[in-house]
Amino acid sequence: MKIYVLAAFLIGILVGSVIGYYYFLPTNNEQRLGSKELAYLYLESSYNSTLGLCYEHPGSNTYYLSHDNALASYALQIWNREIADNISKTVEDLAALYGLETHSSGLLRDGRIDILLGYSYDDLKNIGTSFEKDYLGSILKTEMVLDTNAQVIQGYADLLCYSSLIEWRKNNSFGAQIYYNACKGMWKGNGFEDLVFNSTGRYETYKLGLFYFLNKVIEADAFEFEEELIKRAWQCQNKTSGGFRTHYYANGTFPQDSLTNTETTSIMLLANIPSTIKCGA
Repeated sequence: MKIYVLAAFLIGILVGSVIGYYYFLPTNNEQRLGSKELAYLYLESSYNSTLGLCYEHPGSNTYYLSHDNALASYALQIWNREIADNISKTVEDLAALYGLETHSSGLLRDGRIDILLGYSYDDLKNIGTSFEKDYLGSILKTEMVLDTNAQVIQGYADLLCYSSLIEWRKNNSFGAQIYYNACKGMWKGNGFEDLVFNSTGRYETYKLGLFYFLNKVIEADAFEFEEELIKRAWQCQNKTSGGFRTHYYANGTFPQDSLTNTETTSIMLLANIPSTIKCGA
């Protein structure tokens, strides 16, 4: 039943985003941090109508069936249903053409993003297929995920979020809370400092969205660094294109290779992080 609950949750937050565009403009007591509308337009602009897919990032000729287009098809459901449905149908058709494993809905099975989008697993596992094909002059890919164990999961903020969602869908609230708390404990003032951060010295933007999404889905208590997370998330939006940059440094600057892309922008939209805060917050 929880897949239906999450589906309703996703629809609800997306409807809320669209309603907000027309009615919930910032008041005199609010500060606008970014623009969800511009982020949606970024995804629309990444859509190639010839292929029926969104590119990886501006200037790229690579199209990821998963995670990018799986996420974009959900993020765009309310904003532009026609494009969203076209993406879903394209992914389903290409999966059938190349023998890629899917859920009954047509969504690719990859053991990561489908967890975010409401599908259940017993645990984190590698069920994706390493895939790369030339297609109509472009490159199609899927993201390969690696097998994990309990020790590996404890080192990565994203794996902790996915594991929490898995346990929540198994009605194991206690287990979900344990993983949630472990991820929460990785926040060190500017972002989540896991093994990736420890090896690179830079934060990954999408993990802000994953944690915020998880907090709302499992209906966890408010967390003390919520305002800092919200502000940091919107600092990562390119205010011209609307897309979200993939990485950032603690001082608010961005690595040279921190591009905006479809995957990160879709996750941030699905997380429905508020784009305004009270003045003085």
